[in-house]
Amino acid sequence: MANRTWHGSKWIRRDKRLAIYLRDGFRCIYCRADLTSMGEGCTLDHVTPVELGGDNSEGNLVTACKSCNSAKRDLPLSGFLNTVLDRGAQPVEAIRNRVRRNTRRKLDKYRQMAKETLR
Repeated sequence: MANRTWHGSKWIRRDKRLAIYLRDGFRCIYCRADLTSMGEGCTLDHVTPVELGGDNSEGNLVTACKSCNSAKRDLPLSGFLNTVLDRGAQPVEAIRNRVRRNTRRKLDKYRQMAKETLR
């Protein structure tokens, strides 16, 4: 793996980060944990990891709890879902459909809400 520099939360604008959290209802896309009161436990995950050609577009970013994001690491979605299935989590197809549905939603209205919140 290439040597990477950690950028913290500076790799994405605050309003876009908040808009994605709003789009996803402040819930982990994978385990459905409520993240409204988790503070730093609320993270963004790349559905297709950057290491595998993913980008920082709204269609490739989802809200994830720190536990799921850490477990997923740089696995592709299908590889991660296979490990989730092994742990007896929700049906894989339900998670896959939720990811697909949320990443197809446009962020326009959520960005507006985010900008108003950050004022």
